[in-house]
Amino acid sequence: MERELLNKQIGLSIRKYRLKADLSQENLALSAGIYPAYLGRLERGEKCPTIDTLYKISEALKISVCDLLVFNTSESYSDLEISHRIEHVLEKVPDRKKEVLLK
Repeated sequence: MERELLNKQIGLSIRKYRLKADLSQENLALSAGIYPAYLGRLERGEKCPTIDTLYKISEALKISVCDLLVFNTSESYSDLEISHRIEHVLEKVPDRKKEVLLK
């Protein structure tokens, strides 16, 4: 697996477990003892985490490092992940447009 693709997969895995734990990036970063901006870069696949960083993140998420490194690319999003994504998008929509969407 190419390094860039590996970074992206690890980032998606971190994001998946963070959302599953219902944590913000900032809260996970604080729990893991890393900078929130760095966690954002990890989730976007822009940075490659060290084993130590993966360990800190896995401890904060209460999962194993192995969970972060096992990728199932055919896995669909959970209901919770879909809800979080929808909520994130709706936060940016003006109230009057939200009413139209609900109708």
